[in-house]
Amino acid sequence: MKRTLFVLASMVLVASMVLTACAPTSEAATEAVTEAATEAPTEVITEEPMPALTGTVTLWHGWKDNEIESLNEVIAAFQALNPEVQFDILYVPFDDLRGKYETAAATGGGPALLIGAADWGPALYDAALIADVSSLISAETINTINPAALGAVQYNDALIGLPQTLKGVVMYRNTAIVPEASATFDELVVNAQAATTGDIFGAYLEYGFFFSAGTLSGVGGSLMTPEGDPAFNDANGIAWVDLIARFPEAGPATNNTDDDVNLFKAGQAGIIIDGTWNIASLAEAIGAENLAIDPWPAPLSGYVQTENIYFNGNVTGDDAAASLAFMEFFLSPEAQSILADPTKAAHIPAIAGVEVSDPLMQQAVAAFAGGAAFPVIPEMGAYWDPMNNMLLRVLNEGADPAAALQDAFDAVTAKVAEIRGE
Repeated sequence: MKRTLFVLASMVLVASMVLTACAPTSEAATEAVTEAATEAPTEVITEEPMPALTGTVTLWHGWKDNEIESLNEVIAAFQALNPEVQFDILYVPFDDLRGKYETAAATGGGPALLIGAADWGPALYDAALIADVSSLISAETINTINPAALGAVQYNDALIGLPQTLKGVVMYRNTAIVPEASATFDELVVNAQAATTGDIFGAYLEYGFFFSAGTLSGVGGSLMTPEGDPAFNDANGIAWVDLIARFPEAGPATNNTDDDVNLFKAGQAGIIIDGTWNIASLAEAIGAENLAIDPWPAPLSGYVQTENIYFNGNVTGDDAAASLAFMEFFLSPEAQSILADPTKAAHIPAIAGVEVSDPLMQQAVAAFAGGAAFPVIPEMGAYWDPMNNMLLRVLNEGADPAAALQDAFDAVTAKVAEIRGE
């Protein structure tokens, strides 16, 4: 709100009369009076401070101790800017968090904010237990979010939450075994073969559906339509399966086992595909100085997942205003930098432009730039078994990719209909 102070025209008139009385009338004097009147300010605009935020932010989470330490720092930073806002924070064991929230929100209660898994979002939104925040969060904040992360909170034309950290599938490399990153899959095969000697494998690639499906986007294909119907049964799908079937060229390939990770930790595998949640354990096993996270060699890619912060539409008034402001602050560079502290929460930032001190986290951010958004809609449940079985058939039994894709397509279509109750 702006307040405007107008300079009355009569003041100019009085000034003119004074000048006329104190000086002889002349053309020069007249011009001086006219110039003075012209240069006189006609309005002064001052900014009125925005009303201070008040109210209480209630937040439920299932974070670990190191994450809670970072959360407290974020809250302190927010309260330094908004000292009249209070906080009511509740830790709930992660396995109990969703159920407790659903029960409370369904009866008109619950916290203003919930920190939870990305795949909770669609079901909570469909049950009207979380709100669409697309009109409540500034476009400036939304535009800073990693595009793959943003896809995890876009559902049915709504923005059902904000991604507060990234995680997902990346390619790890032991630099003592394979010194250089590969720009393409063909180059990876060459480098892995050159590094294979004795009981050391240059690469041990995971082709389980979760770990390999992101590459479908890398070759230009799509797993599903925005509505959840299968879209992989085409030329791009065949190109994807053909590429995954080449994994054994680089070394042993595995499907949803820990064989690759165990050999990597033992210093006997140069390149593996795994999740960012294993960064710390892999660095400890082979030494952080020997561990690298590579940008995806074209056209490989991996799924990017998020953990989100959700807003409960049951909350109104000052509490709602304060909670939404804190929700947005959570994605500010200041808060994201606090959460990225590798000695505490060690969260990979969900937004661009955050200074990250840990080299491996920096590399993960770069890898995620070439990642694919993990689908979080309910229909995703129809894809797991048919798609993984299809990959097993092709790689283990030599099944024809086109025929295997068709079988998977038929199975997924039936399961999607079952999920929808059709």
